[in-house]
Amino acid sequence: MNAYERLMAEAIPTGTFGHAQPPSDPHSRPWTALEQAEHRRTLDEALNGWQDPSDTATRDRQRPRRPQLRVIDGQAA
Repeated sequence: MNAYERLMAEAIPTGTFGHAQPPSDPHSRPWTALEQAEHRRTLDEALNGWQDPSDTATRDRQRPRRPQLRVIDGQAA
């Protein structure tokens, strides 16, 4: 059976012929609640005092602008 035939043999082509799962890392495990809290504390600490650069952009986003489109003949459609 060639690669094309294997692909077509799947009901929904997923690229994992025979529903093979990737090997799991034996050292991988879900974080504990304490570890999650520590990661959240570290993130909050890193973000403390951070300011969005777009808030202090040099271009004034609130300034009035002329419309890009205008009616040529004076009649609105």
